[in-house]
Amino acid sequence: MGKAERIRRMNARERIAAQQAAARRAETRRRMMLAGGSVLGVLVVVIVLIIVKSGGNTPPAAAGSAASSATTASVTRELTSVPASTLNAVGKGTVNPLIATKGQKVLLSGGKPEVVYMGAEYCPYCAAERWAMVIALSRFGRFSGLHLIRSSNADIFTNTATLSFYKSSYTSNYLVFKPVEMYSEQRSGSGYATLQTPTAAESALMSTYDGPPYVPSTDSGSFPFVDIGNQYLIIGSQYLPSALGTTPSVNPGHFGLTWTQIASDLRNPASPIAQDIDGAANSITAAICKITKNAPASVCSSAAATAGAGSL
Repeated sequence: MGKAERIRRMNARERIAAQQAAARRAETRRRMMLAGGSVLGVLVVVIVLIIVKSGGNTPPAAAGSAASSATTASVTRELTSVPASTLNAVGKGTVNPLIATKGQKVLLSGGKPEVVYMGAEYCPYCAAERWAMVIALSRFGRFSGLHLIRSSNADIFTNTATLSFYKSSYTSNYLVFKPVEMYSEQRSGSGYATLQTPTAAESALMSTYDGPPYVPSTDSGSFPFVDIGNQYLIIGSQYLPSALGTTPSVNPGHFGLTWTQIASDLRNPASPIAQDIDGAANSITAAICKITKNAPASVCSSAAATAGAGSL
């Protein structure tokens, strides 16, 4: 890699890091508003409903707000089987590095290392990170019951195409994955409907790691929160949702790329989508390899995992 390319990637990571820090602060404020039943939140809902009712922001037919069963099956199949050659070619990508913990015992469940995800369907940063998580976790096991959704139409990076872990299942010989989608993408009154409630142990993980010294106190409690065996953390997405064609403003009528478009680009290592999502998946893969003691060897000795280790 030439000097100019190294500088470009470094600048990209610095830009993402700065934007993510601001995003996490906004997310924390938003969650506080939801918990307190903020008047501002109510006003936003009312405004959105008025706009939608006026007919000026009907989702375009090409984009759509819901996926058919055929689309869901096709996208899930492509997402869970990104070729190893593509991941190897992408390597480290241009994503934010994971956060390493210090001196912590590996988190175990039933004798296997455990990965915990805590997020919400409305959250656009969760929407971005889930793509990479599914790719990475699919190299160690198998998902079933994934379904396609979009993030909230009343939040920043409106209607980001993604998938949900809610009511899904995951099996692996190497690790345990426990996802918690705490809130729906659908509003209920002044907040979002509750989907899942974390256990006391899961809440304790978030209280321990989703704050100083791992992130500034102003960012405490941010979504998504991913604990990879108590050894590595993802707090906020590793790349910006704008990579998926969404905008940083709240525009209920704006839809970015479709699920099919994103899934297709994942197989082209030269595409910006692959550089972000596959690059993030490679760093997650490398982190999981650390807690599985490099098993399976076919995955953990790959060029993708080796390159992803550079983001740990």
